[in-house]
Amino acid sequence: MNKINIIKTLLRHHFYFLFLIFGLNFYAQTYNQANTFTTKDGLPSNLVYEVIQDNNGFLWVATDNGIARFDGKRFINYSTKDGLPSNDVIHVFKQNDGTIWVNCYKQAPSYFDEKRNKFINLDYDKHVVKLSNSMFNVYYSIRKNDLFFQNHLGNFTFSEGKIIDKLIISEKERTQYISHLYLNDEFVTIQHKKQIVGNKSNVAVKLVQNSKTLGTVLFGDYKKLYLQHNTNGKLYRFSEGSVTKIKINNLHPLQYQIQQVDVPEKIKWFKFSASKLSVISNTGNIYIYDEKSLRINSVIKTDFNVNTAYIDSKNNVWVTTVNNGLIYYSSEPIKKETYSKNAITNFLCVKVSEDGQIFAGNYQGEIYEKKGKTETKYNFAENKDNNVWIRNIHFLSGKTFVVSDLALQINFQRKIRFYNELGNLLSLKSSTKLNENELILGTTSGLLKFNIQTERYEILNFSAERILDVQRINDGSFYFSADDGLYHYNINDHQHQLIVPNRLFKNDKIQHFKPGKGSEIWISTFKGNLFLVDNHKILKEYIDDKRFPNNISNLLDIEEQLWMASKSGVYILDYKNLDKCSVSKLTTSDGLTSNVINFLHFKKDTVYAATDNGISKIPVRNIRSHQKIKPYLISVKINEKSVVLDSIYHLKSDENNISLELAGVDITGHFKNFQFALNDDQFSEIEGNFLNLQLNNGINKIQIRTVDQNNYVNNQILKITFDIETPFYKAIWFWIILSFLTSSVLFYVINHDRSIRRKRKFHHEKDLQNQREKITADLHDDVGASLSSLQINSAVAQKIFDKNPAETKLILKKIESQAKNISENIGDIVWSLKSSKDEFMSLSTRIKKITSEILGSSDIHYEILIDQSIDAQITDFSARKNIILICKEALNNILKHSQAQEVCLILQKTEDHYFLEIEDDGIGFSDLDRKGNGVMNMKRRAEELGGNLKITHNTGSKLVFIFPIIR
Repeated sequence: MNKINIIKTLLRHHFYFLFLIFGLNFYAQTYNQANTFTTKDGLPSNLVYEVIQDNNGFLWVATDNGIARFDGKRFINYSTKDGLPSNDVIHVFKQNDGTIWVNCYKQAPSYFDEKRNKFINLDYDKHVVKLSNSMFNVYYSIRKNDLFFQNHLGNFTFSEGKIIDKLIISEKERTQYISHLYLNDEFVTIQHKKQIVGNKSNVAVKLVQNSKTLGTVLFGDYKKLYLQHNTNGKLYRFSEGSVTKIKINNLHPLQYQIQQVDVPEKIKWFKFSASKLSVISNTGNIYIYDEKSLRINSVIKTDFNVNTAYIDSKNNVWVTTVNNGLIYYSSEPIKKETYSKNAITNFLCVKVSEDGQIFAGNYQGEIYEKKGKTETKYNFAENKDNNVWIRNIHFLSGKTFVVSDLALQINFQRKIRFYNELGNLLSLKSSTKLNENELILGTTSGLLKFNIQTERYEILNFSAERILDVQRINDGSFYFSADDGLYHYNINDHQHQLIVPNRLFKNDKIQHFKPGKGSEIWISTFKGNLFLVDNHKILKEYIDDKRFPNNISNLLDIEEQLWMASKSGVYILDYKNLDKCSVSKLTTSDGLTSNVINFLHFKKDTVYAATDNGISKIPVRNIRSHQKIKPYLISVKINEKSVVLDSIYHLKSDENNISLELAGVDITGHFKNFQFALNDDQFSEIEGNFLNLQLNNGINKIQIRTVDQNNYVNNQILKITFDIETPFYKAIWFWIILSFLTSSVLFYVINHDRSIRRKRKFHHEKDLQNQREKITADLHDDVGASLSSLQINSAVAQKIFDKNPAETKLILKKIESQAKNISENIGDIVWSLKSSKDEFMSLSTRIKKITSEILGSSDIHYEILIDQSIDAQITDFSARKNIILICKEALNNILKHSQAQEVCLILQKTEDHYFLEIEDDGIGFSDLDRKGNGVMNMKRRAEELGGNLKITHNTGSKLVFIFPIIR
C-alpha cells in the first residue's frame, strides 16, 4: 500500500512538473510589465500591502501611510484626516454591495462612505474596540450583504449599519484551536486537531453546530500547515508548498469536496481576486490559479519583494511590493521582447528577418539579435566612448547590411565607409532597399547607390546637401527629401524632379514621408503637421490637430492605416474613408515598453516598435481603438464647503460658487480629459479634474462626459442639477407686484401732482383775486379817497379863486401834496407787484431808496442793516407792500416829529420770524402820537402779515415789527 502511494505521489509531481514546463507555454496568460507607480506618481508610500478594485472601477491601494483611490491617472489619498483610525492600512476588502472596507493595524474596521467622501470607523462599539487589540484575520460577506469579522479574541457581524452577534472566544477555546465561523450562512464551530492515519499526522477539522457534531474533514500534513483563509462556504489551508481548498457543499448531512494543488516554491502569502487565486512565493514569483479549478493560469517572475498580486476586471495584474510601490502588468496583446539585464535597450531601429530573427540597433553602435530566447550582441563602435547611431538594417541576398552614421557593415564583419569626390568621409542618415541588388543611401552630402554584389557605390546626380529620408517606389525609382522638399529620382536616366516643394507648407518643412496607395504620399513636418499629397496637390491636411503628436519620428503605412511613431506613443490613422478618419493611440497603458518610439517595422501581421526601453510587438489585428470610461463625482464643494454627494442640490440664493472634483475611471490609463455642458450650451473642455463654476439663480443642469486618449467621446454622461433659489427681487412675481405697485405709485403721484397743481392754480387764482381785491381796496381807500379829496379841493379852489386868492393858494398847495401822495402810493403798489428777482426792484433796494428820499435832505444821520437773503425769501405782494408802507410811515414820523439826529433801520430774520426794527434818538412818542392814524395804520399792516408791532420809548423811540416767515 505504501509503495502504491509513493508511486501516485511521484506521478502527480511528475505530471505537475511537465505541466509547468509545457502547459504554461500553450495555455497560460502572459503578462508584460507595463508601469510602476511610486510616491513620485502620487502614492502615499512605496510600501504597498494590498489592492482591490471596487464596483466603479477604482483601484484601492493600501499602504503604511494611508490608502489611495486610483482612477488610472491620479491617486486620491485618504488618511486619518479623512476618517481612518490609523494610516497603517493592512487590508482592504469589499462588501457584497461594493462598499470598501479597511483594516488598520490593531484598529477597529472602517468603511468608505462614498457620498461623504470619507471613512467611517466602528470604534463607537466597545465590543469591536476590545477585539481590535488584535488584527482581524477573518472577514467575509454572509447572507445577502452582512459582513462577518473574526480574530482569535472573538467575532461580530455588521448588518445594515448595526453591530450584532457579538461573541468572545474564551482562553480555553483558543488553546484548543476552536473558532466560530459562518459556512453557507450557518453559524458553525470548528476545531483543528491532529489525527494520525497510519504513520502520517493529518489535519482534522471538526464541525459542530448547537453542540451537535456535523462531521470531520481530514486533509494534509499537520506539520506543514501555517496559513488559512475562510469564506462563507470554503476553507483554504496553505502549507509550505501546497494549497488545499475544502468546499462545503452541504452541512446536513456534511458533504464537502477537497481540491489540492502543489506550488513549485515555498508560499509566502496569497490574495483572492474575483475568480483568481494569486500565490506569492518567497522569491517574489507570482503563481496565478483559477480559483474554481485550482488550475494554473500564469506565472509572473519578478525580482521584487512582493506582498500580494491582484487581478482586476480586465485581467491585468497589480503587484504590491515592500519598497517598490505598485507594479502594473498588462494583459494586452502587445508583447515585450525580453533582453538580458546588461543590454542597452534604448533602440533606434528594429528589423525582422525572413526567418523571424529580430535585430535591434541602439545609439551606442550595438545590434542585438534575438532568435527565440537566444540573444547575440554585435558591437559596431570602435570603442566604448563612441556614440554610433544604428540607422537601419536590411536583408538582401542572404546578407545583413547595417546602416550606421559611420559606415555600412556587412554580416557584422566588414565595414564599408563612403567618401565624396573630395575625399571627405560621408555620414549616413537614411537608407532604403531599391531592389535585390542595390541600396540607396542618404548622407549629409548627397545620395549614394550601393551595389551589394560588387560592393561598390556611386554618387548620384544631386547636389551635395543633407538627405533627410529615402523611400522606395519601385526597382528603378525612389523618393527622397532634401532642403527644398520632396523629390522623385529615376535611376535609369539619373534625373530628379521636385514634386512637393516645402513652400507648399507655409514656413514649414518636410521631416518624414511615406508612400501610400497609388501615387499618394503621407508627409509629416517639423511643426508636427500631417499632409496627404497627390500630384502636387494636398488632398488632406491635419494642421495643429490635437489628435496627432507634434513630434513624429517615423511613418509606416499598412493597408490604409498610417502608423506614426512619436515621443508620446504610437498613433494609428485609419484613412479608408478620408472624410471620416479615425485615430487610435497606443501607450504604455496598452502594453508598450515605453512611450518614446523611434522606429516602426511591419512583419507578418505584427508591428515591431523600437523604443527607448526595448522592443514592443504589436499585433495589427487586435488593437482596441476606444475605451468606455465613465465619469464619477468624487466631491462637491458649495461656497468652499464640502457637502454630501447627490444628483440634485437645492440651494439658497447666495450658494452659487460650485466646485466639482471628478474622476474618469480607467485604471489602465486611457482617460484623457473631461467635457462639460451647462444647460443647453455646447460641451467645453475641462482642464484637470476640477470644475469650478459660478452659477446663476434658477435650475442649472450640468452634464459631464469623458474623452479617451484616442479622442473618442464616451456617451456615458454624469448629470448633476443645482436648483438655486431665486432672490425675491429676481422672481417674476416680485417684478409683477413691483410693476403693479410702481404703476399705482406713478398713477398716484401723477394724479396727486395734478391735484396739487390744480390746488396751486386755485390758490394762485385766489391769491390773485385777493391781491386784486387788496389793490382795489388800497386804490379805493388811499388813492380813491385822495382823489375824492383832490376833486373836492379842486372844486373849492375854483369857486374861491377870484374871491380869495390867498386861500386858493393854500388849497392848491394842499392839492399838490395830495397829488404827490397819490403818486407815491401808486408807485408803491406798482413796485410791490413787480418780481423781486430784479435787483433794482428788491425789497432791500426799495427800503434804502425810500429812506434816502425821506431822510436824505435832512440833517438826520441814518444806518441801514438788511439781511440780503430776505430779498429772495419775501416775495408775497402784500408782505412787500406792507413792509414798505410801515417803513415810510415810521420814517416820515421821525422826520416830522422826533427831532432825531441818528436813525437805525434793521431788517433781519431768526429761525421762525422776521423782525423790522427802526430806532431813533429823538424826543419819542407822546400818548397822543401813539393813538394817531399813522401808528394805527402800522399796527393794522402788521396784523395783516400775522405779526405785531411794539413801540418803546426811552432816550428816543424804537419801533419793533415782528412777523412770521413768509414763503
